[in-house]
Amino acid sequence: MATSIRLRRLGAIAAVAGGAYTIVRQPSFSSNDRGDKLSALETFRRKISDPFAVVPPRNTQEAALIGSSLANPLDILVVGGGATGCGVALDAATRGLRVGLVEREDFASGTSSRSTKLIHGGVRYLEKAVFNLDYGQLKLVFHALEERKQLIENAPHLCHALPCMTPCFDWFDAIYYWAGLKMYDLVAGRHLLHLSRYYSAQESVELFPTLARNGKDKTLKGTVVYYDGQMNDSRVNVALACSAALAGAAVLNHAEVVSLLKDEGDGRIIGARIRNNLSGKEFDAYAKVVVNAAGPFCDSVRTLADKDAKPMICPSSGVHIILPDYYSPDGMGLIVPKTKDGRVVFMLPWLGRTVAGTTDSNTSITMLPEPHENEIEFILDAISDYLNVKVC
Repeated sequence: MATSIRLRRLGAIAAVAGGAYTIVRQPSFSSNDRGDKLSALETFRRKISDPFAVVPPRNTQEAALIGSSLANPLDILVVGGGATGCGVALDAATRGLRVGLVEREDFASGTSSRSTKLIHGGVRYLEKAVFNLDYGQLKLVFHALEERKQLIENAPHLCHALPCMTPCFDWFDAIYYWAGLKMYDLVAGRHLLHLSRYYSAQESVELFPTLARNGKDKTLKGTVVYYDGQMNDSRVNVALACSAALAGAAVLNHAEVVSLLKDEGDGRIIGARIRNNLSGKEFDAYAKVVVNAAGPFCDSVRTLADKDAKPMICPSSGVHIILPDYYSPDGMGLIVPKTKDGRVVFMLPWLGRTVAGTTDSNTSITMLPEPHENEIEFILDAISDYLNVKVC
C-alpha cells in the first residue's frame, strides 16, 4: 500500500483548477498592449493542431525571461507552475499578452499531482444549493459542469467520464440519492456525460464484485450510479504548460523567485529576481503584473512583496492510499457519502490500482508532507464497511 498527501489552501484567495492566485498589483494595460486577441487565438490554434509543433527548449524560455527589461517588460509574470499558474499563463498568452512563468520545483510537483484525480461537477454543492436556497452554490455547479465537459472534450487522451457507485443500505437513501442525482443530470443539461441510474443489489454486485451485500448492520438495497470526470492531473498540468509555451509564453521550471523588484519611486512591483536552481545563476525578469500562483506557498511570496503581510492561507492536508487493483473493478468508482464523522471517501480505479481517500485535516506547510497513521486507518476503516474483502 502506498500513500500520497497533498496540501490544500483555504483563505481569502481565488481558486482555479485546484490552485490559488492573487494579483500582487493592479494591471495597467493599454489597448495596444492587448493586441489582436482573435488573431493570437487563431495563431495558437494552428500551432497546437500542427503535429510537428515543438515546445521551445529551456534555454530559449530562459532567454525570453532574461530579455525583459524596464523599457520592454512582460505583460504578466506568473509565480508557480501548478494547474492554476499554467492555466493563467495559457489564458493570458492566448489573449496576445507577453507572458512568463517560473516554477521553483517541477510542473505539478505539489498539489496539482496529488489530487483525487476527479473532475468534479459539484454534486455536493448542488445539495447545499437546494437545502440552503443558495443561488451562488447553484451557479457554481453550472460553471463546474460546463468546465468538466470542456476539459474532457479538450483533452480526451488525459480525461474521461467515470461512473461512480453510491451504495444504499436503506430505501430512504436509495430514493434520496436517486432523486438528487437525477436533479444533477437535469442541471447538467447539454453538459451531461451520461444519465445516472439505479441498480438492484444483484446488479450492483455484478458490476462491483467486491461490494458487500451487508454492512453497518444493514442489507444492501441497491446502488445509484452517476458520472463524473477523471483525469491524469499531473499530465494535464504539463499539457497546460506546454500549450502555454506553444502560445508564446516563456515557462521555466526549477526557477525560484528569490525577491521581488520594486520601483524606487512609488514602490510598485515591477518584476522578480529569479534563480535558476539547476545552474545556480540569477537574473531579473520585469513585468507589468506579477501573479502569485504558489498554492499553499502563497504567503511566502506575499512576504517578498510586504514583509509585514498577514498570513491568509489556512492549510489542510488530504491523504490518499494506493491499494491493489482487485479492490475495485476497472472503470467503476465507489463513493462512501457518509463516513462516521460525515466526510466523503472515494475508492477509484487508477492506472491499474485503486486510489482511496481523502482525509481533510489541518497541517503545517511543507514541500513533502507526511501522512499520519490515524489518517490511513480512517480511510481503511471507512471503506471496509462497504467491501467483502479484508481491508488492510
